[in-house]
Amino acid sequence: MHIALLTDFGTRDPYVAAMKGVIVSRCEAHIVDLTHDIAPFDVWEGAFFLRDVVRYWPAGTIFVCVVDPGVGTARRIIAVESDGKIFLAPDNGLLHFVGGNAYAVTNESLFLPNGSTTFHGRDRFAPVAAALANGTKVEELGPRIDDRVLLDYTPGAIIRIDRFGNCVTDLVPPSMPFAVTVGDQRIDDLRKTYTGEGAFLIIGSTGCIEISVANGSAASLLQLRRGDRVTIIPK
Repeated sequence: MHIALLTDFGTRDPYVAAMKGVIVSRCEAHIVDLTHDIAPFDVWEGAFFLRDVVRYWPAGTIFVCVVDPGVGTARRIIAVESDGKIFLAPDNGLLHFVGGNAYAVTNESLFLPNGSTTFHGRDRFAPVAAALANGTKVEELGPRIDDRVLLDYTPGAIIRIDRFGNCVTDLVPPSMPFAVTVGDQRIDDLRKTYTGEGAFLIIGSTGCIEISVANGSAASLLQLRRGDRVTIIPK
């Protein structure tokens, strides 16, 4: 049994360590860090990170996903059961790409007593994850819901600038020869490796089109940002 953590907490502050302490004191699940480097408050980044990694994790994994700018407000905590995995997250679009049955987490008997309004990661998410690892059924967390919050997202965009400056899109390459346009720029050089001069297209590890520069940053060279619209055109 794995409990996989994704947060925007970073690692210099005590937040992740406190969550882990609650979990290990209540269950024997193996804790794994997906990342704690999601940009602060960046629900979009967290949602796409999950989209690209969850398929590689085994059934039985419990994902605890805390990017929660609305902590302490009326926003819900939800649990989603999908392909034998369970996801806990604030209901703010973080689980946009996770399909499956969803439940509002309202069973307060599972929370830490006298919890704060500012740290639900420790006081609610962590003990609920431990309860699930100990055999609590997802149906026991609260009522079934069908009105989850989704991202404000329209396909056809750069969805990530990775640390290398590659502009990762959500576009699956067509079977015909193609180019892409982004802003007033057209890019039609499709390569299989990160070599050569100038900007080019490459099919990245997610199976989607990336705009890249060998040994450099395409984002800086072309002045591109996350959210920029990208269109596939015939070559």
